[in-house]
Amino acid sequence: MTDTTYILAVDPGNEKTGVAIVTPSGTMVCRKIIMTKQFNGEIERILTEYYGIVHMVCGNGTNHKYLYPSLQQIGRNHRITTSLIDESHSTEEARKLYWQYNSPTGWRKIIPTSMQFPPEPVDDLTAFIIGLRYTKQLNQTANDIQSNMMDSGELEEKRLHAMEQLYGKGEVHEK
Repeated sequence: MTDTTYILAVDPGNEKTGVAIVTPSGTMVCRKIIMTKQFNGEIERILTEYYGIVHMVCGNGTNHKYLYPSLQQIGRNHRITTSLIDESHSTEEARKLYWQYNSPTGWRKIIPTSMQFPPEPVDDLTAFIIGLRYTKQLNQTANDIQSNMMDSGELEEKRLHAMEQLYGKGEVHEK
């Protein structure tokens, strides 16, 4: 992948959804907050605006069970792959990132940012964090394969661990 390709990251929410476009190297290209009711139309519009989107990743938090199937269908329509990713504590990371981009002013300067909530929603930054997590996983997997550290057994073990984190223990089907 070169930086002419993009990853669309989604932080699904009940009323509003964060969206970010990230390069495979982790550079933010665009971020925005959209109304969840307008999710499908907004994603379609973004896909026409950014032709290089090759993958869409969705956080597994609030409302993903409703939005992810829509994202998958849009992906199939445009021949773009999709995946879910663990978004644990991504909102907290996004709040920290908010204060890095927007230094506190006025009275907010005297209170530690760790004790403050940003004065505006950070769903778009949360989507960026989700995109960064995906690119880190992508790069780690590429490095593991490149250094020949991962055999098929390790790959299957990682896949099962990821499924367990997403969906719980569930039933295990043995061959």
